[in-house]
Amino acid sequence: MIKTKSIYKPKEPWDGTRILVTRFYPRGVKKAHFDRWIKDLAPSAELLRKYKSNSVTWRQFAARFKRELRDGGAGLQAVESLRSEAVDLDITLLCYEPEGVPCHRHLLREIIADPSRLTADFVPEYSDCHGRPVPRHVAR
Repeated sequence: MIKTKSIYKPKEPWDGTRILVTRFYPRGVKKAHFDRWIKDLAPSAELLRKYKSNSVTWRQFAARFKRELRDGGAGLQAVESLRSEAVDLDITLLCYEPEGVPCHRHLLREIIADPSRLTADFVPEYSDCHGRPVPRHVAR
């Protein structure tokens, strides 16, 4: 099973393998708080900056992030590796954003579970609670 969580949430036994999927190291986080760090599964610094400054919407961000994964090679290899790993083990993808806020980790969870979503016009209803609806105030 593939789960998502903020890196700032406490480590729990049911998290399984905790994988940090950020471009930059999170402030105040000890290395013992995660098992691996896969930078290739993070958006580029430029795309992240545009998203954080509201220059692109969540949908535009998702489309560009999927393009970066497809074009990057190492990201695709990491997706396949995690897909194989998730067959037998629990995996939790970690990033900075708090729960309920759109984050690339939600998109990654869906792509790892079904790689065809990497090329499809797919944008997830993001949630760390696996089913909680998208807040109304967030632009899609």
